[in-house]
Amino acid sequence: MKKNPILLLVAIALLVFTGCDKLKDAANITFETTFDETFALDIQTATEPDSSAVFTESATIDLNDGEVKEYVNKLENIVVKRIQLQVLSSNSAPNAELSGSIDLGGGYFLAIPPTNIQNAFDSGTIIDLSDNAGAFNYMKDQLLNQKMITYNVNGMVSKVPVVADLKLIYTLDVTANPL
Repeated sequence: MKKNPILLLVAIALLVFTGCDKLKDAANITFETTFDETFALDIQTATEPDSSAVFTESATIDLNDGEVKEYVNKLENIVVKRIQLQVLSSNSAPNAELSGSIDLGGGYFLAIPPTNIQNAFDSGTIIDLSDNAGAFNYMKDQLLNQKMITYNVNGMVSKVPVVADLKLIYTLDVTANPL
């Protein structure tokens, strides 16, 4: 029985290349990391006829900072696990509510539900912001491609005065290959 040398070479090549991919995949590491941004609100005067006030804040998540920076050029995947809002401090009107959205760009928003600022601070409540129409995937794509994303918080407070520190917490699972 005569063996075909070309088929033998193809089989060896497939084995080597498949083995290398499996070895590379085995080197992947996945870890959870967080990025957070604190916003200080000091709103003393209403901006709207109904005694409410609007505000806009901007921030950037940059993968070149924090735990991810040593893997920034070796990223395989990112999963946005959750985005949360926490009131760190408050000296606000008793019934003042915060609401609005986080504008991630590209038409993607995350809603901030109406939240009593003082109650959220007093109780230590952390508000989970739900994914909306693929916003988490959009954020993931921007982080993988651009290594950063700049976003705006477009908010409204129902009453003034509002003096509060708010923190947005972004929790990500990052997969990278150090090879």
